[in-house]
Amino acid sequence: MCIIVDANRLGTFLSDPANEDAAPIRDWLDRRGGRIVYSTGGAFAREVGRQTRAKLFTYVQAGKAQVVSADRYTGDPDLVADFKNKRLVDGPRGKVYSSAANANLLTKAACAAPSRRG
Repeated sequence: MCIIVDANRLGTFLSDPANEDAAPIRDWLDRRGGRIVYSTGGAFAREVGRQTRAKLFTYVQAGKAQVVSADRYTGDPDLVADFKNKRLVDGPRGKVYSSAANANLLTKAACAAPSRRG
């Protein structure tokens, strides 16, 4: 599975130390082959702090994160609804991780290998 994280949640998921809900994601990214996809378009600049950008950059360097251009990423504020929309996301369908109770969703990454551009 490859996850897409809304910009306003990245800081929570990548902060040190990881909180209870973010810890499974951090473990998945750091030790279990997870990947994250993000875009620097839209609200990214105002919603993501310097430390979060630095952490994302280390994941990009390690091949665990992929930056996609803003025109390929939804700017819709209701990302959860978009992610579950079969017309937008299909093969595999999207699932929403909202807390540590959803840690079972963090399986082996099935998204394309990250590109080195961004």
